[in-house]
Amino acid sequence: MDKIVFDLTMILMFILFFSGIFIWTGMASLAGYFGKNYDHILLKSPHFSPEEQANYREFPLYLHKTIIYMTYFSYPRITRKRFKNTAAPEIELFPKIASYTITTTGPISVALLIVLIGLVAYLYSQI
Repeated sequence: MDKIVFDLTMILMFILFFSGIFIWTGMASLAGYFGKNYDHILLKSPHFSPEEQANYREFPLYLHKTIIYMTYFSYPRITRKRFKNTAAPEIELFPKIASYTITTTGPISVALLIVLIGLVAYLYSQI
């Protein structure tokens, strides 16, 4: 039984490592795309305060702005409080698919990380 748990732990570590690389690479590439194409439309007064507008133009907070945009284009109901009464601008197909995939992969990775921590704790208790 412990060998199966150990193998499952190693597989989860492998999956989480590469999903992390995928998420960070995708977010970095989408940050440039969204910043260039949608900052002039969405990063303005009714949606973001002046302090947020200044902060979200610099690293690392522009990645947080990218997460907000990805959530807005993928799951608009989640961001309806920030972008109320504003129709989402048209977005190309590839960034929309990439944003949806990354936004969905993030919470799944967090859940898998919790399972991984449980498995590691179990293996450590068996030593």
